[in-house]
Amino acid sequence: MFEFTIKEAEFLNEFKAKISDYINKSYKFTMSYLASPIVCDFRDNERLILISINKSVYQNLYSFMHLNDNNMQYAAFACLENALYAMRLYYALATSPDNMHTYITTSDFSLKEFESREEKEEKEYSETEEQFSIKAFGESLHLFNTFEMKSPSISSQLLNRNLFLGLSCGKELSDELQNEVRKNLAGTYLSLSKHAKMFFNGGLDEGLEDFEEELYAMFKEYVKKFS
Repeated sequence: MFEFTIKEAEFLNEFKAKISDYINKSYKFTMSYLASPIVCDFRDNERLILISINKSVYQNLYSFMHLNDNNMQYAAFACLENALYAMRLYYALATSPDNMHTYITTSDFSLKEFESREEKEEKEYSETEEQFSIKAFGESLHLFNTFEMKSPSISSQLLNRNLFLGLSCGKELSDELQNEVRKNLAGTYLSLSKHAKMFFNGGLDEGLEDFEEELYAMFKEYVKKFS
């Protein structure tokens, strides 16, 4: 099982475990929310689409965590990139009847047509809101996954000046690769937190709300440690 051995390892391993719990808890809530016509105001065909996309979000996040634990970081980061795309697609469809109609009635729906709206909304953040872009995070991850960001993509695979030749990244990960995992876990938390806000809670799951507050407090501590 993958564990951090770099600076602040104990804190990072605890943070990783809590993110895993957050994936489990928020998955159960979001799927129960979508399955309820009482609290989720969508037509049945729209609900089915959103359930499928939301399931893709979480299946890819589960895979990201599992593959990380097995030191298969290339595959893990690819799953995370897919999860981020599914989050963006969910947002585009759930917040726009026009996008949902186009998605249902055409075979060539593209998020590229939605990007200008994403960028506009990101510029409208108030000073008190965290400025985090799932789109920008996904694009930076894509550069790593496709080796367009050559230096970190390749150097992160080196351990003691040797390149591990097996399928996984070996039993030990270089500090550079552990740092990539660390950054991606932070991005995973922020992305999932933003995605979960798409689902009205308001006391529907007080346990999840309490856990989100606890995890957010830990994330603020994370920022202080690594900023």
